[in-house]
Amino acid sequence: MTGGLRGDSVDRPEAPPRLGGVRLPWMGHALAFGHNPVDFLRRARHRAGDIFAFTLLGQPVVFLCGPAAQEAVFRADESVLSPREAYRFMTPVFGRGVAYDAEPEEMDRQIGHLLPAVTSRRLGAHAQVMEEEAEAYFGAWGESGTADLVATMNELTVRIATRCLLGPEVSHRLGPDLPDLYRDLEAGIRLAGLLNPGLPLPAFRRRDRARAAIGRALAEVISERRSTGSLPGTPRGGESEDMLATLLAARTPDGASLPDDTVIGLLIGMIFAGQHTSAVLAAWTGVLLLTHPGHLPPLFAEQKETVGEHGPLTVPLLRRMERLEWCVREAERLHPPLVVLIRKALRDFRHGRHVVPAGTLVMVSPAVSHRLPTVFSDPDLYDPDRYAPGREEHTVPYALIGFGGGKHRCVGMAFAYQQVKTIWSVLLRRYELELGAGPHPPDYSTFVPAPQAPCLIRYRRCPAPTRPVRTAKAFS
Repeated sequence: MTGGLRGDSVDRPEAPPRLGGVRLPWMGHALAFGHNPVDFLRRARHRAGDIFAFTLLGQPVVFLCGPAAQEAVFRADESVLSPREAYRFMTPVFGRGVAYDAEPEEMDRQIGHLLPAVTSRRLGAHAQVMEEEAEAYFGAWGESGTADLVATMNELTVRIATRCLLGPEVSHRLGPDLPDLYRDLEAGIRLAGLLNPGLPLPAFRRRDRARAAIGRALAEVISERRSTGSLPGTPRGGESEDMLATLLAARTPDGASLPDDTVIGLLIGMIFAGQHTSAVLAAWTGVLLLTHPGHLPPLFAEQKETVGEHGPLTVPLLRRMERLEWCVREAERLHPPLVVLIRKALRDFRHGRHVVPAGTLVMVSPAVSHRLPTVFSDPDLYDPDRYAPGREEHTVPYALIGFGGGKHRCVGMAFAYQQVKTIWSVLLRRYELELGAGPHPPDYSTFVPAPQAPCLIRYRRCPAPTRPVRTAKAFS
């Protein structure tokens, strides 16, 4: 028996306790899980403990919780716990032979092709693009008005991610359709995909149409860049090197260029890392901050000290915005972009005295583990200072897992944090903001839950070079 952390050898292995209350054995707990997976898992953990079994659409699932269990899952060999087999439902988005549809060795090579695009040097070049897009977007707001925070962050991060990762040609081809196409892609990631991602559901049909439209645009751009003889990796028209250029410069082990379908699939995959998770994280950062306006004055002071009123923003300046980063990290903790992370057991997996049989889906949940009182003090409290020197609660290994952990930790995390900090740096220096009356619960219709719509903010441009400190109130 292999995998996981070994228990005492004298312990007799046993199956995880199984949740009851199922009327339809094949459906299992799918209705409750699909309605609100986080509430379902929290309630079940309260009853059954840190490891338990249940059923989703005929598929046996074992849930594990806590830093030790999460470390065991993330560190397990892929021959024991396989991300590839768990995430096969992403194949219609990424494409055949890409990411989780590729063999583990090939997926490692594909991730390796992406790494040059998220180096410190490249992130430094992206900082200017991020600031330019944020200033242009918010500059069109005018002096005052009302906006939907989720739609705002979705539209802005689409513009930033497309320009930084895909290049300006894709934006020119798809223009205002891009936010809707990205949203349809993400909305196609649903519980039913675990059963069959090819089911004739409206959400899956929209997903496939969006994927085809983005794929066509990328194919045209790739063809043009290859035919014009542009040197991959060479900045064009003042643009910093984008990820498309990086992938066109990449080579297979035998020295050939990457196939166009692989390039397209990897770019679409990075859209998820660079756009939608960033949009959701940016929206929750705003909701939590504006719901707790007592944290605003020190943020204003930090902005004045680090960047002043006009910028420009640079990576060193963004790194000095420690308090803003604490606010982003607290949003990741309380409302992680990915509420569940899964693997499939290819062989029996042991954790402590429990054995998870081969063929089982193994699930951990950032949204549940981030609220463990044994790790985070007052875990339901919004408290960005928990990351300050002297506390640093997030440094417990495998405790904060909003972007995954171990080998498959999201390669776009640094890009996401830089993007969210840039957006909020611009907003904090340019506008007085008020959040619409709540509550603002998560929308669990997808696996990347943003605040439920409508999520309105009222804005007013700051008239003076120094921002007045005021108490924000929710409007109705």
